[in-house]
Amino acid sequence: MRGYNDHFLGVNFVVGMPDYEEYDNDVAINKVTNEGVLDYIYYSVIQSKSRRVPIISASNIYRVKFEKVDRSGNFKKDDRIKDAEQLTSKDYKKFNTIKEATIEKGHMTKREDVQWDLNGDELDAQIAAISTFFYPNAAPQHASLNNGPWKHLENSLIIKGRVPEPAKVSVFTAPVLDNLDPEFKVRLQDGSIFKIPILFWKVIYYLKNDGKLYRAGFLMGQINPLRKDDLINEFGFRDFDIVEKKSSLKPFLEFKEDENYQVPVLLIEELTNLKFQDAIDRHENMKPTILKLQEIQIRNFEDAIINQELTFEVSGLLV
Repeated sequence: MRGYNDHFLGVNFVVGMPDYEEYDNDVAINKVTNEGVLDYIYYSVIQSKSRRVPIISASNIYRVKFEKVDRSGNFKKDDRIKDAEQLTSKDYKKFNTIKEATIEKGHMTKREDVQWDLNGDELDAQIAAISTFFYPNAAPQHASLNNGPWKHLENSLIIKGRVPEPAKVSVFTAPVLDNLDPEFKVRLQDGSIFKIPILFWKVIYYLKNDGKLYRAGFLMGQINPLRKDDLINEFGFRDFDIVEKKSSLKPFLEFKEDENYQVPVLLIEELTNLKFQDAIDRHENMKPTILKLQEIQIRNFEDAIINQELTFEVSGLLV
């Protein structure tokens, strides 16, 4: 399958997969290629075999080639990696035995991200969209995050922006995999303990009219709804004074508002132990900025007709 393309933004702007050397011993190996990359259509995944969720999900998005197609697709396992290296529908059913329909299969590369085709072929765009429904491209997300700020951040940045520029965007996203992540109160189907990620990151790359390469980083959290619904055991990360490394929760304890921020990509590197391609980051020397949702009307890329359905956009973005 046509996976993530390093040269998508242009021959002079190579944006490769982040360096994930720190995870070399934890990467699920593709049995077909004997490599650590799972290629799908317009996106690729590096999967953590111990945590059963992505280390990185990388996608190429051609915004002006987006096709509106029927929403369809059901998550399934990827036979190229071992069953024990990915979550299953039975695991998600286990998650929701505490509170029904609370934990969802959160797409990392979003269905709409790859729902495009160079030739405008709706069928090919739909096939690409369906290819996002594999468990290695998902992580457990509380419904309030998956259907709220996370969803609207993606829409604001990638698909439904009010203007079509930049036409092309390369995106990397995944959970922060921290050893101090809390344990979910219900075990997986095979009886093993599952540490649920509390933070999710996203880094986008794009070209601006000045011909330069830019990047922007974002973090969104779900610790508050997990606590509210009493879904986790938190004993692992309370005493930060005795923890030498930076925890994925610690930087956000001082913020009293919702945990949705634009942040320097350097902070994401620190939290994830990944190394991203250098580019201009307009937020590099700023503190995390809280993102807000505002109700707007969306303008269609192709014909500039106002869609009468109101939706939400994230305000305060610096890109």
